[in-house]
Amino acid sequence: MVVLRKGLALVWRSKLTLVLFFLVAYLLLQRLGYLLSAPAISPGEAQARKPFAVDFALPDLQGNAVGLSDLRGQVVLLNFWATWCPPCRAEMPSMQALYKDYREKGFTILAISSDVGGKGSVAPFVERLDLTFPVLLDPRSVVGTRLQVLGIPTSYLLDKQGRLAGVEVGARNWNEDKMRRLLDRLLAEEGG
Repeated sequence: MVVLRKGLALVWRSKLTLVLFFLVAYLLLQRLGYLLSAPAISPGEAQARKPFAVDFALPDLQGNAVGLSDLRGQVVLLNFWATWCPPCRAEMPSMQALYKDYREKGFTILAISSDVGGKGSVAPFVERLDLTFPVLLDPRSVVGTRLQVLGIPTSYLLDKQGRLAGVEVGARNWNEDKMRRLLDRLLAEEGG
């Protein structure tokens, strides 16, 4: 009887250890960006959206100032990220794929890097991944601080009139059908 009890306890400990292992592995893979979910943005009706309160101008990798207000009339995805952030790096290919298919339709991405190394840290990463959407440099996180961005990646989706259509905190697979339908809807709206 004692042997049976010890055997059952050993089996339960083994099962518990296995469950904990898989839970930790799942959480680690999710944190590293390997299990990206689709954005859950639901923009609601255009009339109910609030204006995005922060305007800014930041340098791109060529040193040209890019202002958010210059993009009025386009649907804009603002993405706060850094090269040292694994989830940020993981979502970049899906952002590139979405940008490639929608940039000619009035959609743009502004990827705002908070890397303290500035262009020296960011440019090689952008080149290695062949990213073609605008990447802006904010090494002191001035814009992120004004928006009270608490973690990266954080993304804001703005409609053509510069109103907030949604916010996503954490890495996402931006190249999902749900996101494409959302972009089609926002791009079809009047305004700008």
